Formats: sequence, C-alpha cells, structure tokens
Amino acid sequence: MGFRFWRKIPREIDLEKEEELRREPLEKSDIPAMLLAAFVSVFLPAALIILVLGGLCLLLFTAL
Repeated sequence: MGFRFWRKIPREIDLEKEEELRREPLEKSDIPAMLLAAFVSVFLPAALIILVLGGLCLLLFTAL
C-alpha cells in the first residue's frame, strides 16, 4: 500500500524536541529560502487569480 509513511509519523508531538528546534539558529540561506517559498506559495497564486478575474472581466465587458 502507498500509505506506509503514515505509520512513521509520531502520534504525539515531542515538546522538548520542538523547543530545541526553535532555539537552533537559522543558517545563512534559510531566510532567502523562506522568502522564495512565501512568494511562490502566496503571491504567485494570488496574482494568477487576479489576472484570470481581470481577463474574464475584460472579455465580458468588451464583448457587450
């Protein structure tokens, strides 16, 4: 079955490990990577939706 990886996910969150990960300093390339991920996952889809809606409005109102 393709869902074997679900068995490896822990059922309970280890709070001590989470706190240790939060205290770990960021690497030099982490901030640009986070900004790129935010741009790709938030701004590009929003811009695409705005362009599609604008194109639909343009087609509808210029055809009348």
